Amino acid sequence: MIDERVIIEQNPWWMSRENIRGDEKVKEAFKRKNKLLYNFKEKKNILFFGPRQTGKTTLFKLLIYDLIINKRVDARKILYFSCEILRKFEDIVDVVRRSDELLEGEKYIFLDEISFVDEWERAVKYILDSPLKRNKVIYITGSSSITLKKESFPGRPIEIREFLPLTFRSFIKIFGSKKLKENLNTIIDFRSSREVYEKCKKIIYFKEEIDRLLYKYMQSGGFPRAFYELMEEGKIREETYDVYWRWLVHDLAKLNRSEKIASGVLIGILKNYTTKFSLSSIAKEVEIGSHVTVREYLEILESLYCIRNIYTFDINKKRIVYRKMRKAYFIDPFLIHTFSKMLLGRRVEDYSKIVEGIIMEALARRFGKNLGFYHNRKEVDACFNNFGVEVKYKGGVTFKDFPKINVKNKVLVSRNELNFDEEKNIAIVPASLLLSLI
Repeated sequence: MIDERVIIEQNPWWMSRENIRGDEKVKEAFKRKNKLLYNFKEKKNILFFGPRQTGKTTLFKLLIYDLIINKRVDARKILYFSCEILRKFEDIVDVVRRSDELLEGEKYIFLDEISFVDEWERAVKYILDSPLKRNKVIYITGSSSITLKKESFPGRPIEIREFLPLTFRSFIKIFGSKKLKENLNTIIDFRSSREVYEKCKKIIYFKEEIDRLLYKYMQSGGFPRAFYELMEEGKIREETYDVYWRWLVHDLAKLNRSEKIASGVLIGILKNYTTKFSLSSIAKEVEIGSHVTVREYLEILESLYCIRNIYTFDINKKRIVYRKMRKAYFIDPFLIHTFSKMLLGRRVEDYSKIVEGIIMEALARRFGKNLGFYHNRKEVDACFNNFGVEVKYKGGVTFKDFPKINVKNKVLVSRNELNFDEEKNIAIVPASLLLSLI
């Protein structure tokens, strides 16, 4: 049974509602000039999954702050618990059970970092299937989706959401000028290449500011610690790269996986970044015994939210083909710098590759498993539905740069050019404008 003192220590607002103001995560969030804040909006059970260091604990503390201070909820109805100190799934159930002993009436339960507790999913299923769920709103976070892929809690009252590093659009909403943020009142729906062009054209007057912000985002990505250091202190501290590397090593160890093999696979990704590869080619290049091992570690790295695997797109059947060549992109530009520094001893300076990675991740979050890349004699970076997107982050881009393939809507991503060819249905749009609208 969980010691009651351990629970009480994590909930100082039970003694005085004002104690939430003294929480380190809350104080840090409010001291920022450009604030990233969250409000409690939904009284439903939610399971948030995403990489470490994205601010999931801060999310919970700010939601608790909003409940107590702004919404005037009785602080004695809110329980927060960090599950990293727990070992088995029965401990999770015990924490929730103890909430009924310690708190009265409707309760808000926040269970943080649940995913590395052995058989955590059994605990969640038990809670949702039992009287324990009564009079409770349960929020949960986790950092690994390995088990989640096997068990998505069908039919149970809980919603699963990803909590990922901020997109470039969200980055702009923190650090952009008031005028710019007021003009980002729409998103691209990808109805047609003409729509993509017209919406980018409407914000062309803000391109200089958006370009400056994209340059910053290419360095820090959407991880709060990294982007606040860059934007407030002028540079990202060396120890911050180390923190993110240690996060990966720590999680690999918890999964009983080899740091050495994972490092080899990451080196293979870095050396082949933005280019297609086979599993056997990576195995041979970085001297890993089997292509099966490479596949396993690519899947693990994806489940830990480090990379995103992008597969071949059959342009005629409009579907993904998993057995052919693939690409792998980091889910955030800060990760490519981190892993390159730690494994190759240098940052990545090829901004065209970084931008392609940012665009692919933005599209992947939008279109999920429907996104792939086309390759035959020609290659197109991203294909989905009736769209093809080719990234040419350089000057002097022309309509001829889009490969001749059978796709209805064509988008050519440039560095500066903005143009539209009615006959060929090709839109040329600057990367910064496109990303600000996804």
